[in-house]
Amino acid sequence: MKRPNNIALPFFAYGIFKPGQLCFFRIRDLVEETLECTVGGFLKERDGIPLLVLGNNYSRIKGYLIRFRPGKEDEAYDRIMLIEPDRVYSWGVIKVSNSDANVLVGRRANRGSFDLEHFDEWDGQTDPFFKEGLEEVEKMLRENISFDGEYRALLRLQMAYTLLWSAIERYAGLKYSLKQEPTQKVLNIAKEKCFADALQRIVQDKDKREVFSTIDPKDKYTLDPSDPEKSLRYYYQVRSNTVHRRGPGVAS
Repeated sequence: MKRPNNIALPFFAYGIFKPGQLCFFRIRDLVEETLECTVGGFLKERDGIPLLVLGNNYSRIKGYLIRFRPGKEDEAYDRIMLIEPDRVYSWGVIKVSNSDANVLVGRRANRGSFDLEHFDEWDGQTDPFFKEGLEEVEKMLRENISFDGEYRALLRLQMAYTLLWSAIERYAGLKYSLKQEPTQKVLNIAKEKCFADALQRIVQDKDKREVFSTIDPKDKYTLDPSDPEKSLRYYYQVRSNTVHRRGPGVAS
């Protein structure tokens, strides 16, 4: 995706770059001012991300007008473009609070999308994978924690683990990139302090374990609380074995 024609204009954010949403951290240090406002249009959603369709005859869509610090506009828009794929969005210009602003408009918004339940505002925190999905994971874990080699319980745990990873990959995609390959997106989580802290708090040195790839058994991955990236690769390999292998099994 190229930069918008006029990078001196502020940016109207209605999705993942709004304050309080997953991607705002990527531009926060370049922001001079944010102003809550609305524009005319309606919202669709495709694969968890919002698509704006402009039109003054529609509802008022809630978002934020974001002004960048003078001289930082090019860097700010470059950071935005690192996340957003040009197959999904194109740049447009819209009037917001008596000011022109750049906005990401959904491409082919009616294809493979649906109307938002709360059509005037998008909020990533209401994503069902982050709420109902994680609640189901916890429920299945609680009900099947002691399976004693019984395959039905083991399969339910593998279902829960697959659902958990669907939520993790969705989180990584929304926060770090909608364009990267799944493994690369997920590995960004290893840099998060909260992940490293949780790993040290929950996984003890005595809990170190290994898992091997079912496709190529020479590939070994180790759970190590002192190494977030190595541990994340371990968890991801358990996920890959669960999804791709021919029969049920557990990590060693």
